[in-house]
Amino acid sequence: MRIILNGIEIMYAVGKEFDPNMKLKSRFIIRILALLWLVIFIAITWAWFDKQELAQLWHKLAMQPYWLLFMFFMYLTSFILKAEAWRRYVEPREPLRVYFHGLIYSLLVNHLSPLKVGDLVRTGVLMKATGKTWDDALHSVAAMRLLDLFILGLFAGVGTVWFGLEASWLWIFLLLFGVIVAGFGYKMIGIKRLPFLQKHLSYLNATLISSKGRSILALVAVSWICEAGVIYGVIQILKLHLPFISMIWVNSITIAGQVFHITPGAIGTYESTLSGSLVVLGIDWKDAYAAAILSHGFKFIFSYSLGLYSFIRMPIKWNEIKLWFTHKKGV
Repeated sequence: MRIILNGIEIMYAVGKEFDPNMKLKSRFIIRILALLWLVIFIAITWAWFDKQELAQLWHKLAMQPYWLLFMFFMYLTSFILKAEAWRRYVEPREPLRVYFHGLIYSLLVNHLSPLKVGDLVRTGVLMKATGKTWDDALHSVAAMRLLDLFILGLFAGVGTVWFGLEASWLWIFLLLFGVIVAGFGYKMIGIKRLPFLQKHLSYLNATLISSKGRSILALVAVSWICEAGVIYGVIQILKLHLPFISMIWVNSITIAGQVFHITPGAIGTYESTLSGSLVVLGIDWKDAYAAAILSHGFKFIFSYSLGLYSFIRMPIKWNEIKLWFTHKKGV
């Protein structure tokens, strides 16, 4: 219950940050939509699996310690690589643990809050640990998110073409269109007149075209490949027999579909996107949904377990988190 209350408090704090005059009606609508989505998820799950079947699924997962270790190692490695990429972008002299704990705190908050606000905590952790300003810390987080989306979009687009799906040329067009729009936007005179934005765009551009930028992109790309290991492990446990390379595409589609969500950990969104992607690859709907439930459940356990570890190793206070949501500190 305390977790749910904290999540709702986070949602309200962030809502007020973006709209100080946010009406009760708007918050009520968000809560209703989140509740409705959760009800739909529970209804679908209950329709396809009874208690015994769900218990059997989790028992099957628990009885595969080697695959569980594989999933844990791959997911942990994914975050270590992301942390190293972030560290290289910001300040290589800072210890890796600062960036790793920042990522884990972000993951934990995203699995507690109805809204995806973990990046604000990630920004605050970096600001607190390194003494950077809020703007500089937030810029680094935004830059890494852009790189994440670029890599995920690239994997999703290449995979769509590779598997010969009908939307392949549409993916290519959208990707190229996005690149062209971003290029024009960067060259616009209006952007150059904004010192803050110009400062960060210039730094991002200078970093990415350097050798350091190439290593950062490589680390981000490999990190998302490692994260696909979670789905691959579940697929192997369920004996669905799909190659690892296809899981990279499935993972990219699934994560990209969670850019915005209104339930803790994107409950419902994750399951629908992942199972739909597996169905496209020829997996039965029920098996695909079972894979989604198990992989998502594993990620919830991981986020809470590692979140506790980060809290022990680098504790932060709830009042600090609330201050970060309202940007009252370090600006």
